[in-house]
Amino acid sequence: MALKEFMDRKVWAVVGSVSNKEKFAYKIYNFLKKKGYKVYAVDPSGKDVDGEKSYKTLSEVPETIEAVDMVINPVKGLDFLDEANRLGIKYIWFQPGAENSELIEKAQWYGMNVVYDRCVMVDF
Repeated sequence: MALKEFMDRKVWAVVGSVSNKEKFAYKIYNFLKKKGYKVYAVDPSGKDVDGEKSYKTLSEVPETIEAVDMVINPVKGLDFLDEANRLGIKYIWFQPGAENSELIEKAQWYGMNVVYDRCVMVDF
């Protein structure tokens, strides 16, 4: 999978504990925003992020998501992966620690473009 294809997606969702400033989800969310991407926080806690609304699910995001950065425990990630498939999202990036073989294989089976074992903050 060419990383440039991911870089060309302009609307992202970051899934994880985005509201917790100590977590990588928060850091990645802000990193992508600073790079000029439109980024939505999808935080299962529902807590806002720096005064901006977060969403508990991908379906709640009011815009078509082009790519999802998964920064969540793989056990919880399965539901988000299934939801991304239902929404027709074709670009899934699994941050290190957010993936397992089941998730990767399922994403590939869904026909998604998948990146894993790489960090957005390193590759962008």
